[in-house]
Amino acid sequence: MLQNRMRKPTAALKTIMAKCFARENTRKKIIQYMMIDSIDIQENDRILEIGTGSGEVFKKITDKLDKGSLKSIEPSKRRVRRATRRNSDDLENGRGEIVYGKPESIPFADRTFNKVFSLHTVQSCTDVKLALKEIYRVLQVDGRFYISISAADKPAAGLDEKKIIQLLSEQYFRDISVTRRDDCLCIIAVK
Repeated sequence: MLQNRMRKPTAALKTIMAKCFARENTRKKIIQYMMIDSIDIQENDRILEIGTGSGEVFKKITDKLDKGSLKSIEPSKRRVRRATRRNSDDLENGRGEIVYGKPESIPFADRTFNKVFSLHTVQSCTDVKLALKEIYRVLQVDGRFYISISAADKPAAGLDEKKIIQLLSEQYFRDISVTRRDDCLCIIAVK
């Protein structure tokens, strides 16, 4: 009886849903490629990724590293397990490591990395100022921090481009610049 009441999506609705999904997926890909281009990965970089997610970007970066390494922290234990399975070859070769961790308490020593990047993670953490302080701590002198956001997304906790730049300045980051592509932003700051 309940099945009779439920309507199946019409062809028009299916088309609209497919276009929305495709647009969102395209935006994610643009942000990922923009971030990877901005980082300018060198073979001996020591990079920290904040927010592993599915591990897709992790794989793309470890493929470009010969002598360097990529460490990644993820605040979801389930995602850590999933990304670890997805990237088992790179983890076994010693080119990368995925660990449970939050941006507010990064589990690595001071001045460990020359590059740190975040795709949508820092602006969604509970204490952004503490997260930026931790990022500053683990970056070596003249290291770079890359943060990517989508201008189309609603800013979490009022964090838009201007607010993020202000917070970076307050945490002593310098030479802050913004790269735009479509509705995606990549903010780059130097320690």
